[in-house]
Amino acid sequence: MTLLYDLMHYHNLNEIQIQQFIKTLLSEKTDIAEKLSLLTAFTMKGATADELYGLSRTLIQTMYPEQPHLSGSLCVCGTGGDGSNSFNISTTVAFVVAAAGAKVVKHGNKSVTSQSGSVDILEALNVPTVQVADVAHQVAATNLAFLSATNTYPIMRHLQPVRQQLPVPTVFNLLGPIINPFALDYQVMGVYDKTKMVDIAQTLHRLGRQRALVVHGANGMDEATLSGDNTIVEVNQETGLQEYALNAQDVGLRYAEDTELIGGTPEENKEITLGILQGEDVSCRRDVVLLNAGLALYAAQCVETIAEGIVLARQTIDQGAAYQQYIKSRGCQYDDIR
Repeated sequence: MTLLYDLMHYHNLNEIQIQQFIKTLLSEKTDIAEKLSLLTAFTMKGATADELYGLSRTLIQTMYPEQPHLSGSLCVCGTGGDGSNSFNISTTVAFVVAAAGAKVVKHGNKSVTSQSGSVDILEALNVPTVQVADVAHQVAATNLAFLSATNTYPIMRHLQPVRQQLPVPTVFNLLGPIINPFALDYQVMGVYDKTKMVDIAQTLHRLGRQRALVVHGANGMDEATLSGDNTIVEVNQETGLQEYALNAQDVGLRYAEDTELIGGTPEENKEITLGILQGEDVSCRRDVVLLNAGLALYAAQCVETIAEGIVLARQTIDQGAAYQQYIKSRGCQYDDIR
């Protein structure tokens, strides 16, 4: 039986087949039509928890047979694919939580399913991404390193044209935030597909996260949002998984419709991010950043509760530290651009 046959008949893949699946998709020798057929069939079948873990481990080991570890490292990233066209919330959050004391190693990419991916807005902000070998030095100096998936996993370029031909998110939307080059201690991962939350949480647990939050926002966003109950699956290496709901109003933030969080081009999103970091934008866009920053600071064990994380995030912005973090990340002095 062929791999495509098994997928088309909804057979789950074993470890050897998972390796074959990845090898075929990432090979420059494989015809793009064959890749498209395989990825379409897998997308229709859906990934099991074991397949998600196997795919993650296989992808990581293709580039990092001995995955580096940075003590206390945190990534804040979403899967994309929610169709919300929100501004770059998690990238904005990264500046805030780094300024508040977390060690952030944020893995991102150019847009696949939206106008502005993480790397797109970083280019607009004139913030460089760094090489894996330079992350420890960068984090020691600034608490924040941005990594581009096209640099950390250059083999994925062979898959990009295939993903762009599919009108729906694929398993690689789920895998992207999971396969950070570093063996992270902490993570907040936003997920567009609520049915995959537990599978993802189990994968993060098996990958060794000390604490992680898998978040499905109200009304389907891949970030915690302000429009209702957000579903969270918390991962703890010692105690396992716990699921609960969190409403922004319960932690002192305002209700807002998801449509109020819509962004635009990288340049437009740049202005939104800078407005928040400079303390000038105090709208619901700031509130959604505070909410997600509170989750991240809690995940990274910088605070005892999510509510305390929100308070710390607000202080970090109001005292100017979040904007200063942006200045440091650009690699220039404040007076250079004031």
